[in-house]
This record gives sequence, C-alpha cells and structure tokens, in this order.
Amino acid sequence: MEPEIKDKLLRIKLLALDFDGIFTDGYVYVDQDGKESVRASRIDGMGIELLKKAGIEIIVLSKEENPVVSARCKKLGINCWQGIHNSEGKLDILRRIMKEKDLSSDEVIYMGDDVNDIKVFPAVGLAITVFDAPEVVKKSCQYITKRKRGEHVVREVADLILSAQNKPLTY
Repeated sequence: MEPEIKDKLLRIKLLALDFDGIFTDGYVYVDQDGKESVRASRIDGMGIELLKKAGIEIIVLSKEENPVVSARCKKLGINCWQGIHNSEGKLDILRRIMKEKDLSSDEVIYMGDDVNDIKVFPAVGLAITVFDAPEVVKKSCQYITKRKRGEHVVREVADLILSAQNKPLTY
C-alpha cells in the first residue's frame, strides 16, 4: 500500500458507500411480478461487522429507492439514505452527516462506482472506486480496488482500514 493512502486510512472514522455496484455487481434480478432482488456478499457483511467493532461508522447513500437496499442495510445495522437522484444530493447529505458528527473531510471515505458519485469524491479525505468503474470515475479517485463491482470490495476496503489502523482483522 502506498504510504500516502495508508496515512489517509489512519484518520478514517466514517465509511460512506454507494449501494449498487459496491455491495452488488450492478445487476438486478426481476421476477415476473416486477419484484427486484440482488446478490450481496456475506464477506462484505463481515467486513462491516469488523469495522463497527473497531469503532468505524458505515453509511449508505443510494440513488435507488429500493426495499432491497433497506433490507440489507437493516440487516447490517447501518444507516442508509435512498432515492438520491444526483451527486449534488449525495454530497449535501454527506456534508450534513459530517457536520452533525463533527467530522473533517480527512476522516471520511466515500466509495462509489459510477458517474453519479464523482462530485462527492472531492469532499472526502479518500475517494475509492472499483476496478471495473468507468475511466472517468477512476481518474476522480485516489484508490481503486483490486476487485470488481460486487466481488467483496467492501471487505477489501474494510481490511485496508483495519490494517492501517492496526485494528483486529478477526471477530
């Protein structure tokens, strides 16, 4: 890991995540009644548990307003904001949360995978995207995961944070 990235990870207190393309591979399954479902990783879930145990807060900011997002976040015990239709909306919500929690930008990671996340990246200390994100998104971030959308990228980032902060990688 680059020393600059490790230095940024040392300060992190809040991990803000997009949902689709981070927790999922970006695909959605639709049944004959129009009900949507997605595939999510239990490995990512364990990463979130480890972060919470270490005192790192996790939130989700999602473009989609979907019961799937609510259900997954509820199960993981994390707060989520949904139906945010543009990056200005995500940015406004994240700034409000940072202010409420008295967090500086250096204490926050935002992880997103597509163009609707780009305006959020400059507002945080460490902007992260996934390996298969569009080039324009990659150019806006300081760190690109080794894995693609939905392939345990939350756990990858959780392990980076915990390792940098010298916190346990075990439960």
